[in-house]
Amino acid sequence: MPVRVCLAALAALLFLGPVRAQGVGAETPLRPVTGAAAITNARVVVAPGRVLERATVVIRDGRIVAVGPDVAVPFDADVVEGDSLTVYAGFVDAFSIAGVPKPADPEDYDGDRGAPPRALAGLTPERDVRDGFDATDARIGQLREVGFTAAHIAPRGGYFAGQGAVVLLREVGRMEAPEALVLTEPVSFVAQIATARGVYPATPMGVLSEMRETVENARRRQAGRAAYDRAAEGAARPRFDPVLDAVTALIDGDRQLVFVADGWLDGFRALRASEEMGLTPVLAGIPDAAPLVARLQADDLAVFAPLALPDTVKADSTALAAALPTTSPGGASFVSNRRVRSYADAEAEVTALTVQRRAAVARAEGSPAVLAAAEVPFAFGTFEVKPADVHGNLRRMIAAGLMPEAALAALTTTPAEMLGLGREVGTVEAGKLANLVLTTGPLFADSTEIRHVFVEGVRTDIDEDDGPAGADPDAVVQALGTWDFEVATPGGTQSGTFTLTGTPDALTGEITTDETTPLASATLEGNALTMTFSSPDIGLVTVTGIITGDTFSGTADVGALGSFPMTGTRQPE
Repeated sequence: MPVRVCLAALAALLFLGPVRAQGVGAETPLRPVTGAAAITNARVVVAPGRVLERATVVIRDGRIVAVGPDVAVPFDADVVEGDSLTVYAGFVDAFSIAGVPKPADPEDYDGDRGAPPRALAGLTPERDVRDGFDATDARIGQLREVGFTAAHIAPRGGYFAGQGAVVLLREVGRMEAPEALVLTEPVSFVAQIATARGVYPATPMGVLSEMRETVENARRRQAGRAAYDRAAEGAARPRFDPVLDAVTALIDGDRQLVFVADGWLDGFRALRASEEMGLTPVLAGIPDAAPLVARLQADDLAVFAPLALPDTVKADSTALAAALPTTSPGGASFVSNRRVRSYADAEAEVTALTVQRRAAVARAEGSPAVLAAAEVPFAFGTFEVKPADVHGNLRRMIAAGLMPEAALAALTTTPAEMLGLGREVGTVEAGKLANLVLTTGPLFADSTEIRHVFVEGVRTDIDEDDGPAGADPDAVVQALGTWDFEVATPGGTQSGTFTLTGTPDALTGEITTDETTPLASATLEGNALTMTFSSPDIGLVTVTGIITGDTFSGTADVGALGSFPMTGTRQPE
């Protein structure tokens, strides 16, 4: 029986219709019975630097209606006792791929490689990210669990990739369509120096040339249309052109150019190309923005900074004692005259490489502090960061010099303003959407945990996650392979296989009964395995358990339908 069929049968057995499940470690959002809620006697961080030490927040029909120390609690409100909680505005993700499918691998192309179809070349500016938005993507729930309540989602792939929009990171209600999560019309025009595979433009210079030519053609078309509107008699009627019409919206200022660059060199290229095209970009995704700060200051530009950081580097006492090198654009990032002539030089080479890696990590950790010190506006985007790493990375950035208030602003008020949503989100004020994060203490403290998240008034309770019974974060186990599994449900035992591939730090895989479903995520922490996959009928299913040798024991969590015992045995190789 296919996974989705057996789960649907289980739903019928329990007299429940299809219910979408939440992300890892969370329960299904509590749908307000009355449309009213109140968080009482909590510490409320209205905005960075503005704090009410003891206040009540009242929500009705998805919006905040009152905030203050003497606010009355409505008789019909669902009350959250906030005595030990701190309320923050829900985070706004400045650049996200949540719900955005990966581009399909291009099919073999046997045509003219110098003039390929524009989608193959990467020219799709008319593409609207909302059209392909997948509201069941597991990443949405995972980001919500770490505090994100709204996200600017961006199309993926191509040098003029398309147009981004802002969505709410909550579940779709039973009587709603996925479109209910869309908060805005397209607000951005996403560009990146993305070369095409095997066809033109296959080099960065080719991509930049195509960008400039496309924008220039759009300006000419714009001028031609204006002339036609003034005097149509005897003039050729302008024809519909999806590419140039989309670029015209950018030229007219109806879209913000978001130029994605993965390093300082592409960053300089992006700034130069934008200047030549007469456009003002927001620079997005650069891990180390320090080399670009002077240019960003001079041109009064803003940045979408990535929340991903490189892993910390283990180093011996010699490497730790060595001074970290400093670089400037165009400068050497390694010791160019170092040569390993014999085994005697190997230790020094290892030390030098370790120091270079430590320097790269330090620059990435310190990049937001550099932007803040230079007063360059920046907002945090998740890009492709693992949601579980977000808060740890924020703490690393703060340890590298970023002030906590600046970090909070980059998660709330700044992205809201940059995306034109300052009247809707970003602060805890009456009239705004009820997008809130409730924590057990100061947001960036090591011991602080998120307890509740509200998105448009819909509450998600985040359970304390101590891992499954028997979890040992220091254990070393092997998860790869194909496993036979059984799930004990009220409707009988369901069986199948799941296969895990990749590496322990980057697991991928699939789960199979009569049909095969790809895993949305798979993580191994010590001996604790967590997997998620989506069912078309009930949304996200979460599997957690312990690996002991070639056996697995845990649960399959089907959200509101409950959790069911699951066991597995690895097949011999």
